[in-house]
Amino acid sequence: MTKADLHIHSLFSPDAIARPESILRAAAERGIGMIAITDHDTTAAWRHFAALERRYPVEVIYGQEVRLFRNSRTVGELLCLFLEQPVRGHSVGEVLDEVRAQDGLVSIAHPFSERRIEFRAYNEIDCWDGLAIEVRNGRCYNRRDNEMAENLARRLGTMVTAGSDAHTPYEVGSAYVEFSGSRPIDLKRALLSGDAAVGGGTSSLIYSLMSGFGRLGVAV
Repeated sequence: MTKADLHIHSLFSPDAIARPESILRAAAERGIGMIAITDHDTTAAWRHFAALERRYPVEVIYGQEVRLFRNSRTVGELLCLFLEQPVRGHSVGEVLDEVRAQDGLVSIAHPFSERRIEFRAYNEIDCWDGLAIEVRNGRCYNRRDNEMAENLARRLGTMVTAGSDAHTPYEVGSAYVEFSGSRPIDLKRALLSGDAAVGGGTSSLIYSLMSGFGRLGVAV
């Protein structure tokens, strides 16, 4: 079985302090065999991970966390996974079309997180094919947030994902999905078939405070 942390930010997100090599080292040390790099609206970290990943027993899935806008107002964030090209759109329809064209998957990030961005664009979803819900987020410190996400996924019968939402290397692997296999295609199949199990929990709130130093250029 392989553990995959499907929501990780590097220092290329303005509110994160984790260097690519620190992320890979932390994943390897904690038995996380696969990670998804999902920086905020950028893929700048991809080339750095591509240059480093052969040094560690960790598979890297290339992704992006995209902020959604409606009439200039933020209505949620989507995790875009298994990408080959950056996602440019900022509406639900645009993002889904772009990711599906790359044979990728999309997950609604922390849909009920009061302290960050709740998802408020359900009425813009015409088709749930290839669309998941993140039911365990390592930065949802109120247990209610993850529980509500899991209940929603159960009612809708959607795929589920989980990830640490790490902005520091110390959080990597706090939440994850576990699946049979070792390749990205194995993970994708497990997510689509509902055979990926969610594990882990929340990390310490202190790491959220630490990651704010990323805006000052701090990196570890």
